Amino acid sequence: MNKAEAQYASAKTSVWWDIENCEVPKGCDPHAIAQNISSALAKMNYCGPVSIIAYGDTLRIPTTVQQALSSTGVSLNHVPAGVKDASDKKILVDMLFWAVDNPAPANYLLISGDRDFSYALHQLRMRRYNILLAKPQQASVPLIAAAKSVWLWTSILAGGAPLSDPEPSQQAPVNNTRERNTETPKRSNSGTEGTSKSFDYNQELIQVILKALKTLKKEKIMPTKANLDDCIKYGDVKHRNTNVKKALKNAIKQQKVVKQTSGDMELYVPKDEQLWKCSIKYTEGNPEDYPKAALNKIKKVICVPSGRSAIMASQCRYEAATIIKQRCLKELPLGDVLQILDMVITTKKWILHQQSGWQPVKITLPEFKTT
Repeated sequence: MNKAEAQYASAKTSVWWDIENCEVPKGCDPHAIAQNISSALAKMNYCGPVSIIAYGDTLRIPTTVQQALSSTGVSLNHVPAGVKDASDKKILVDMLFWAVDNPAPANYLLISGDRDFSYALHQLRMRRYNILLAKPQQASVPLIAAAKSVWLWTSILAGGAPLSDPEPSQQAPVNNTRERNTETPKRSNSGTEGTSKSFDYNQELIQVILKALKTLKKEKIMPTKANLDDCIKYGDVKHRNTNVKKALKNAIKQQKVVKQTSGDMELYVPKDEQLWKCSIKYTEGNPEDYPKAALNKIKKVICVPSGRSAIMASQCRYEAATIIKQRCLKELPLGDVLQILDMVITTKKWILHQQSGWQPVKITLPEFKTT
């Protein structure tokens, strides 16, 4: 994955969202989309100001979705339906005008798969603008070739990482016209096919649970339902929307996982395995346990713009700890990092978060610029 070059890391990023080509998926929380896009950019070291503009026929977008997007900083531009490629043309004009007011170095993130944008993006790239792309499953080959980093739309809206190898040569050509899938699904002659798919899906869910438990064991984290949920959803972006409750229920029903009780806690371990040793809680009263070196490393991370942006864009404590581990505490199990992060929050108060959840996150230490 290509992280931001120094000249683009703190530059502005303008996001141009073709909402007709990349719709808000059913079941997706529209309140989280802007934050998740910013989070995905921050993880790639794009830490400058971000603006998001969406284009499409707002009459086709539910009012609740419009309100959610607007309330989180997304500007909605209504483009009436009925005129061919109207949204594409409006986006192209506005993108070029934006370049006039914002000289390079700056970043463009296009959310679309239409080849209409290919020529403009290649021209902007030759003028030292950095081009990023979030696309549907199929996208134009020239469009992909114009971008330095390419996300799947379903990945970036969940705050995920870009594709490691977009492989544009394998992408199917995309017609300029927006095609809706009007093919009628074939009805199976029996329930066998549906039953088989359901069984396979349940087995996949069980494997997700077992893999997460293996990760928690390696990272010395207590196997509670909450930790399982965070490990699955924030350990791998493709599982961000996994129904962990259903997966765990299936794993227990199939006797792959056993529920244990420790005091008031319900813990979950693979069948025939013992509960593993977990990280201990650090206390100020024991100087030998006080992780001063680790705290100093964390302090440096959250004081620089890139680390600060990544932590502020994180969606939960688990994800914040994962970011810290990757940046400065790779030698420690994640369980230890979580305990140190708890000290950073409760004792040092370097990080403040909403009591009932996590976002919004505030860093109390002053920021210092890197040269």
